Amino acid sequence: MDDQVWYMMNDLTCNEFITHMLTLGKPTEVSLVGVFDEEGRGSRRDVDLPYHRDGEYSAKVAKKNNQEFDKKVDIVGLYCIKSGESKTLIKHNEKVSEIILKENQGIIFDNQKCLHSRTGPVGNRILLRLWIEKK
Repeated sequence: MDDQVWYMMNDLTCNEFITHMLTLGKPTEVSLVGVFDEEGRGSRRDVDLPYHRDGEYSAKVAKKNNQEFDKKVDIVGLYCIKSGESKTLIKHNEKVSEIILKENQGIIFDNQKCLHSRTGPVGNRILLRLWIEKK
C-alpha cells in the first residue's frame, strides 16, 4: 500500500482479490459482511455504522469480558460478492470518499491511517472482508 491510503480494484474474481490481499501481509480474520442478524455486531445488521477502525469494537468487547483481542488489523479489504445500495465511506484528513461497491469490485484501505463507515440500506449486499497484518 505504501503511500496509498485506499484504492479500488475493478473487474476481478474473488480468487484474484484474495491473492492480492495475501501479497499485503498475513490474514488475521476473514468474514462475510451482510445482513445476517437482528442484534449484535453492526457489520452483520442492516444499520448505519459510524466512522471507526476495524478491530476496535472487537478489542472493546474482549476487554469488557476480561479477554484479550490480539489480532492486528493494518489493512482491510472488502470484496463485493453481491451489490446493494449501501455506501462505504472512507475518511482521511477530513476528506470523505463515498463508494457504492458493485459486484466484482474490491476496496483496500489502511486501517491505521483512515476511518470508514457505512450508510444506507444494506439489504442483500454481501461483502467478503479480510483483515491483514502487514509483513
